[in-house]
Amino acid sequence: MRSVDLPEALPDGSRFLHIGLPKTGTTALQGALDRARPRLEELGVHNVGKGRHEMRVAQLATGALEDYWSGQERWRARWEELARDFRTSDARCTFWSSESLCVAQAPRLPYLAEQLGADTRIVVTLRPLGSLMVSHWQQWLRRRGTESLEEWAANQFAAVTVDGEVTVEYTRFMPALHRFSLRRIVEEWGAVFGEERIVLVVPDPADRARTFRVFERLMGVPELLEAVPEANASLPYPEAEMLRHFNRAWTANGGDHPTWMAVMNVLARQPLRDYTATTTPHPIRAPRWVAERANEYVAAWNAAVEASGVTVVGDLAHLFVDPAEQPEEVEVPSTVGVASAGRLMDVAFTAALRHAAAQPSPATGPPDLTTYDGRALVRELARRARRRARGR
Repeated sequence: MRSVDLPEALPDGSRFLHIGLPKTGTTALQGALDRARPRLEELGVHNVGKGRHEMRVAQLATGALEDYWSGQERWRARWEELARDFRTSDARCTFWSSESLCVAQAPRLPYLAEQLGADTRIVVTLRPLGSLMVSHWQQWLRRRGTESLEEWAANQFAAVTVDGEVTVEYTRFMPALHRFSLRRIVEEWGAVFGEERIVLVVPDPADRARTFRVFERLMGVPELLEAVPEANASLPYPEAEMLRHFNRAWTANGGDHPTWMAVMNVLARQPLRDYTATTTPHPIRAPRWVAERANEYVAAWNAAVEASGVTVVGDLAHLFVDPAEQPEEVEVPSTVGVASAGRLMDVAFTAALRHAAAQPSPATGPPDLTTYDGRALVRELARRARRRARGR
């Protein structure tokens, strides 16, 4: 391992991928990079991504795009365009930033190297695991998660051992602790791109702009990245619990995952962020045992990093959390303010109406009553009777 306080500029002609990890300041970094795009181009730095973050394109590139998302051909064409731009760029420095890239499994990495170039450097932004897990749990709620924070954390620790053994089966999406594992990143990405081309960026708790300075140094540009104001705050704990119970009700009543994702994860995403920016903060905290267990994983991961050939920018010790700062037990909110609940219902209901309006119109003519079971037939007949009555 090579440890530095700040990196040197990459050699002219270099290309790098910033693969996350998620919830490590990636939104702020991508916003700053997008805003600085014209100036970066003037300085010979080419960002192949369009806008702040092309999430679906990255998911397709890694083989992790769910089948239910429409526009697959469009995203595939865009991925091919992006990859060609990346590997053929003659800019002084070329990069692509997407936290969705870190979900790529080992068998997919040679394909990425073929499409982007095996000499590509891999940059990973990090965050203490103890706090990262809390943020990831809330993000998981936005994918229809139903478990409480403690239940989810216990299942994540059970799914991956400290030694890195995955004890559960998975297809597209690996368990959180496998995704976050520095050991996995070093071993899998290092085997394809070379450990010497991996740069791990460790946060400095005392300097919130530190990641900006690191990327400026890598790109060989002066200090020009600035935070872009945006609503990306976390839901307060009561509202997060309300969302979790909504997910439970939806799931228990046979609600399907594609519809939930289209409504809540896509159409309600920005309204939910806008709403969150107006709420009274109520931080979500994990109990002490989660912090203690997280530190065990960090210790094992750091040992693997120290035995590798990667470059670490910063101090690996910053990836630990102090368990003494965490409460022994955390009371889970069981109530939410009526005003807040009303606004959350409005966000969800409006998004559902938008989704329904975008669906293809049903075939003309009355439905075939033979397709209804007994109760459904009674409801359909009553609906028709009411409709006739209103039409008189």
